[in-house]
Amino acid sequence: MAKKYYDITNLKNTDAEWLMLLGQRANGKSYQVKKTAIEDGLKGIKFVYLRRWKADLKESYVTDYFADMPVSKLTKKKYERIVAKAGRIYLVGSETVKTARTEKEVEVKLEIGRYCALNESERYKSQVFKGYGNIIYEEFITDDVYLVDEPRLLQQFVSTVFRLQKGKVYLVGNTLTRVCPYFHEWCLEGVLKQKQGTIEIYHYHIEDGSTVNIAVEYCSNTNNENTMFFGQAAKQIITGEWDVKEVPKLPRLQYEYDMIYELLVQYQSFKFVVQLLVEPKEGGIICYVYPHTKKRKILRVITDVFSDSPYISSKLDIDKKPERLIAKCIRLDKICYSDNLTGSDFKKVLAQMNI
Repeated sequence: MAKKYYDITNLKNTDAEWLMLLGQRANGKSYQVKKTAIEDGLKGIKFVYLRRWKADLKESYVTDYFADMPVSKLTKKKYERIVAKAGRIYLVGSETVKTARTEKEVEVKLEIGRYCALNESERYKSQVFKGYGNIIYEEFITDDVYLVDEPRLLQQFVSTVFRLQKGKVYLVGNTLTRVCPYFHEWCLEGVLKQKQGTIEIYHYHIEDGSTVNIAVEYCSNTNNENTMFFGQAAKQIITGEWDVKEVPKLPRLQYEYDMIYELLVQYQSFKFVVQLLVEPKEGGIICYVYPHTKKRKILRVITDVFSDSPYISSKLDIDKKPERLIAKCIRLDKICYSDNLTGSDFKKVLAQMNI
């Protein structure tokens, strides 16, 4: 089956201000967003290419990011390539200049955008972004660390760029992990159950009577035929499914163990039951983690939400032996999970909460 690349038309037709593109690598998401930004740039609507860290914005990196653009075709041969220089992005070409005696080729260029780092958003607040109407935030989903209060920082940066005008913000991400602060902070928990090939639109009603719209597209599988990938990683690379890793499962049925302690780990919309189990024969200790889906209440809760309850905190209480044992199991990675997705989500939550 021939590979079919992503088409951004349906997402743009939603007319939302915030457009989120999720899916597999190399399916054409970034290509379509870049092409849209360049087409708008030729109409005088500039764009910001945004990354989380300044280290990702070397001139060569930014230039390479646009290397696949058909610049000559888009500009009707007026420009030939895109170049990043000193924080600016240019369309670059050449033209022949004739004089009375000679003719020579001179470089011509058109500034169509800038590249900025979100972790340096403070330094842009006093700057003027005249004529800017698009922002491309690439790789907004990360396996690594997010900035502190990142969704709020992004909105503040968008305010700096657009000021009193409206524009478009494109958030482009691969389906690396479902534990993402944007899904929680912007009430996009439906993303976790969204089906491939669909677009969901979220509406936020503002006090002044206006509405902000966020359109989320979980891009269809584009029939990646590259057969060099294997294992769990292949599912995300080839099909665009959420990236999950192989994790240990209980070697016996759950009821065969004695449960001596349990607690609830809650982070954003994720809830996990963590049980401390005793192996039936060897008598060893093991942790077992599975999603909390029942209504039964678990008194002891570890959460990122502040509470003055003595049973709720953000850390394990190592003065209590069972929780000290759970901490040891986590440190030694003696944890089993109900399934791979639960294990992948829980490991990411542990990294974010640092419990």
